Amino acid sequence: MKRLYALSFSLSFLQGLLVPVIVLYMLRLGYSEAEIGIITGSSSLLYIVGALLSSFIVSRLGDSKTIILSLNLLTAGYLLFLFSHSIVVIFIAASLVLLGFGIFWPSIENAVSSVGGKVSSFSFSWSSGSLLAMASVYPLSLVEPAFTFLFFSGFSVFLVSFAIFSHKRRIEPATPAGILGSLRKAAIAWLLCIIYSLNSSGLITFYPVLVEARKLPQILLSATLFGMIFSRTLLFYLFERVPNKLRRLDLAALLMLTPALVVYTNDSLIHVSTALLSGIGQGIVYGIALERVFKRQSLEVHLYTSLFESFIGAGYFFGPMLGVGFSSLLRVQPIATTAFMSSVMALLAGLPLRRKES
Repeated sequence: MKRLYALSFSLSFLQGLLVPVIVLYMLRLGYSEAEIGIITGSSSLLYIVGALLSSFIVSRLGDSKTIILSLNLLTAGYLLFLFSHSIVVIFIAASLVLLGFGIFWPSIENAVSSVGGKVSSFSFSWSSGSLLAMASVYPLSLVEPAFTFLFFSGFSVFLVSFAIFSHKRRIEPATPAGILGSLRKAAIAWLLCIIYSLNSSGLITFYPVLVEARKLPQILLSATLFGMIFSRTLLFYLFERVPNKLRRLDLAALLMLTPALVVYTNDSLIHVSTALLSGIGQGIVYGIALERVFKRQSLEVHLYTSLFESFIGAGYFFGPMLGVGFSSLLRVQPIATTAFMSSVMALLAGLPLRRKES
């Protein structure tokens, strides 16, 4: 179990840094906010592809070999970044890395689930990796991108040693009928996945651009993003102990709306505070969704985790793309757009749950 949590922590660290590092790299190359949003959003499609393929791959290769395959894709993508200056090559490199992450997460999730892992423990392990990643954004902004991508590549190779383990279990290959049934049975969970990543993507993608455009202190990059991940991590750790009356989507909706405030002020305290609040909202939404997935029968968990990650990828695709689109059409800051959309969607998702409770 410790090996699985270590992989979860490490891959989350790498994934948490991917978008901020790409954003800072593209800003250094002179690309616009719209071009950055399109690249980070469109490359997330490969995350969805990887997550959907993961169920088929793990049924044939097993958990260990599937994770090793994902690490090889990460290594190749990070190395390609060393030669990426055109927008096409940056897209290919980002897509390779995100394809690897998409394959990895469903495999590790159903492996943890099959050996009796808890939602709080698993969520805490990967979110702690994200926490370290956000704290590292500012220091890495001072480092030459080539060294950063080279380190990421070498670290991915090192992690292969953690992925060599024996974990035998029966895995039923996914079928089209099974996928359709899973979509229907857990529709609310899939919607919550999109809501969670839609809200998160707003700050992760566009906040570095805002800091650069307004010439704010670069330390805010780490402070604000760290605040979001910190509160989310704390919520994950305490999730089983949070009273049911506080695990409410209407409360989450209110909290996830707060990042819209950062577009109206340069006050550092407000930036960090709203990030803390949005992280709590994201944690509530993610925890409810993952709890529903982990409760599935053991033979179908791998299918549900594949869909779980693919819908999270969908949120990371739609977030930057819709943020850029509405920013251009309505002259609304992308962060405000993603905050508002995720908040409204959380309110709508909570309606059938409240009717069921009544």
